Amino acid sequence: MATRAEITTKYAKEYKKASKKTKGAVLDEVVAVTGWSRDNARRRLTQAAKHPPGPGREIANRDRKPRARKYSYDAAKILQCVGDLGWPMRQVPGHDDADPA
Repeated sequence: MATRAEITTKYAKEYKKASKKTKGAVLDEVVAVTGWSRDNARRRLTQAAKHPPGPGREIANRDRKPRARKYSYDAAKILQCVGDLGWPMRQVPGHDDADPA
């Protein structure tokens, strides 16, 4: 048995050109072969007729250039040091969790 994508592309052109009565017969064939509901088969056939499968997936998997840095190298190093210290909020003056002295 051919894959569902192959079946869909095979019937999509026929479905697009068909009259209303013939579309019902095409839908019946697709439903019998794939086991889909009529509504799902109709949606997939119209989608396949509009956008036939091709090299689109290759374009989506292309490598992207890396994002620009948000901080300079020096600033990032300083922020890492600050993060390592922890800077607990209870030691920040004016914070609600500050220890009463």
